[in-house]
Amino acid sequence: MSWKLLNSRTVIDDEWITVRSNDYLTRDGRSLNGYYLIERGDFVVIVAECRGKLVLVREHRVGTGRQYLGFPAGYIEAGEAPVAAAMREFQEETGFQALSGKLLAELDPQPAYLKSRAFVVHVQASDRPIDRSTDDEIDEVLLLDWETAIDKARKGEINEMQAVAALYLVRDLLGKG
Repeated sequence: MSWKLLNSRTVIDDEWITVRSNDYLTRDGRSLNGYYLIERGDFVVIVAECRGKLVLVREHRVGTGRQYLGFPAGYIEAGEAPVAAAMREFQEETGFQALSGKLLAELDPQPAYLKSRAFVVHVQASDRPIDRSTDDEIDEVLLLDWETAIDKARKGEINEMQAVAALYLVRDLLGKG
């Protein structure tokens, strides 16, 4: 038997996030009040290759106030399919055109308190950027070979959880690196 939801109160509800304070009855009969649930839009993580190299981005993350090296990513718009969102976000963040995309996985990041789906999409990119990045969150676009990217993950230089999970997942599913 799972937990039983007794009550749910909306604390924040805007275009980016919904936060609920939920009260539950646990399977052993305990009351658990004020358990916060965060809801946000589903998003894509884009593992893209250009000329056999991975396309990564460096960007500032406000949650920690630090720079991260990882994969392009972004929210899926209403009615948009994950592969279409990945192709759109990839061009916005890198300036490269996505020539093809394939959905490889659906993941639940932090399911203990976060309601959101992450879709990992593998993209084949154009040989060169066709435009400049139009996303002001992106500080740098880099091309790395698989071996270097894996090495950076092992050393903790790629340490954003969704990037590490996507890197190893795509490597194993596609037999890369």
